[in-house]
Amino acid sequence: MHWGRISVKGKIFFCLAVFSICILLVLWLLQTVFLDEFYQMIKENEVRGYSQAIVENIDDPALDELLSRITESGDICVHIIDPYGAELRENGRFRYCSLQGMDGPARAVLFQKVKDHGGAKMLYFDGLQEGRVPEPYAPEPAAPKHPWMGTPLFSDGGIQQSLSYFQLAACLNGREVMVNINARITPLNATVGTLKIQIFCIGTLFFVLAGILAVLMARFVAKPIEDISRSSKELSRGNYEVYFDGRGYREIAELSDTLNGTAKALRQVERLRQELVANISHDLRTPLTMIIGYGEAMRDIPGENTAENVQIIIDEAQRLSLLVNDILDISQIEAGVRRMEKSPLNLTESIRETLSRYQKLVEQQGYTIAFEAGEDAWVLADRVKLDQVMYNLTGNALRFTGAEKRVTVRQQTTASEVRVDVIDYGDGIQPGGIDSIWQRYYSKSPAQGSSPMGMGLGLSIVEEILRLHGAAFGVDSQPGSGSDFWFILPLERP
Repeated sequence: MHWGRISVKGKIFFCLAVFSICILLVLWLLQTVFLDEFYQMIKENEVRGYSQAIVENIDDPALDELLSRITESGDICVHIIDPYGAELRENGRFRYCSLQGMDGPARAVLFQKVKDHGGAKMLYFDGLQEGRVPEPYAPEPAAPKHPWMGTPLFSDGGIQQSLSYFQLAACLNGREVMVNINARITPLNATVGTLKIQIFCIGTLFFVLAGILAVLMARFVAKPIEDISRSSKELSRGNYEVYFDGRGYREIAELSDTLNGTAKALRQVERLRQELVANISHDLRTPLTMIIGYGEAMRDIPGENTAENVQIIIDEAQRLSLLVNDILDISQIEAGVRRMEKSPLNLTESIRETLSRYQKLVEQQGYTIAFEAGEDAWVLADRVKLDQVMYNLTGNALRFTGAEKRVTVRQQTTASEVRVDVIDYGDGIQPGGIDSIWQRYYSKSPAQGSSPMGMGLGLSIVEEILRLHGAAFGVDSQPGSGSDFWFILPLERP
């Protein structure tokens, strides 16, 4: 099975099992395979330390007291001999002490061998039958089982061994002596067997605990994820009222907050989609009904083929065209296919032409559009899309300007930028609604007497186009004082 398809419970159990096996393997190596080597290393360091302490205090009057402390355990004996094999001091005894039973000449030979070896030598002696004298100056022992750790501690039969360390010391009178420390080494066969049984028991316990821990951890870790997975499936089926409970741990809580925010956004999108369908149905049906009605009347009723009726049909067709263009524009925004074709543009002249065309459409209804501008301002922009910004902002202002039926467009320039304000004199925007007006499909109720035309897409399109131009934009509004929609572009010198 692919690792990515394994459940959280399975992965936790597998990781804990591998961890347990690694721990047991380390214990096995340390407590059985390398136990002799560790024991040997500890014993060697111990006797070297004792020997160095004796060498440093060889002329100290309290040497006998030091020797007594070293040998009080009963597993260590100390001999100090001169170059001729005479024993100067002996402290401590046990069965297989290396120099026990050696005569003077043999000890003298051993002294010379240690001196030839550089003044220090470590030897191991297998335990021998009673009455047989060890021979430290015999041929070198067989090759070790583990060359990197030194000579093996035990013979094949596990017979008790002793460890002997020889080190030369110089007295203050110039006389050279040899310090010999013998340490008994206890066979570890029984200990190793005991440790193997313990490791087996520990391993069994480890696996049982790993299984229990895996179940508990999987319950703690996996259950919140499983709950989120179930809720996510409900969300994918279109149930946007689902709630993600973030109990468990921090990452799950953060994921739940994110998914709850997503569900809330989807609920809002669904609500806006339903409103959009209703708005499209209404806004498209109204002009189509007018066009069909007046067309049939002109066809069937004598005298109805008048310029006024034709103008109504043209106006409703233009209204229908604006609605369809808004839908196409928002579709292009969602598809990410809108492209800017920027070129130097006389913004002042472009606004003047746009407002002139708009004035002809609304002057019959009593609306007026005033344009206040100083010198011409040039910008680097896409003319078609910037015209659309002015169309949408002006149409929005006419829709909400109220009983005055007046809109003011003001252009102000500085040394580096130009600001355009589109001002209406209607009821204004409530403080809580300013952030919502740029949202797609948001539609504020129009002023009394104005056209209800619109699906809440105009300002969303304005926002997208201004962002693509890198313009700053916003709205200033107070309830009862109208609204001022503005944008700022950097100047481009012609």
